[in-house]
Amino acid sequence: MSWFKILLANINKILNREAKNVEYYSFNEIDFDPKFNNSNILENKLKYKTYYENQGNQTFESLLEDGGCLELELLYGDSILSDSFGFRNIGKGAGVTKLADLNFRYRSIAVPSEYRRTGVCNCLVLNSIIVVLENLKHYNIEFSLVNTVLIDIDDKFSVYNSVLTETVPKENMQYKVFLVKNRDSDLEFLQEQYNRKLKKLLNNLEGCN
Repeated sequence: MSWFKILLANINKILNREAKNVEYYSFNEIDFDPKFNNSNILENKLKYKTYYENQGNQTFESLLEDGGCLELELLYGDSILSDSFGFRNIGKGAGVTKLADLNFRYRSIAVPSEYRRTGVCNCLVLNSIIVVLENLKHYNIEFSLVNTVLIDIDDKFSVYNSVLTETVPKENMQYKVFLVKNRDSDLEFLQEQYNRKLKKLLNNLEGCN
């Protein structure tokens, strides 16, 4: 029956996304994990909706398990800013460097055309890394992605290269290992980056309205 439960959960997720009522956009800890939604975010009408895809453990801790997956959806008021964004624990042996305790890979990053170049992607990537590093302080953690940037740009790696600083060009791969010993300095840098990208995003969104 496990396949039926998974199918039902996926159907419910789709229905929840398509609902356009007040309840859908109201804040609650089940749909909007507080780890991703601080007071500063909420004051600016932004919310990160969270979908933990482990049927037996739909919490942040499920990301510690091989295959543990999280999908984030960025909302601004009643607008959905992201089509698809998620990352998965791919297992210790599957990382690029094989040096980390945990390896997370972004499996999809897609934004509606009207919100490209506004900073949505950077905010999603930065916030997801910050939350993971803050809550898993005693792990060396690798984040990686296969770059599928859709915007017209000469160097597509440049979109994320301030955060995922290493590349494997022949595999279209970007990655970085965040070591425990550098956690404080990494978080300080990432938070500064995030604050700057968040300000840019909010300015762009206000200009769209």
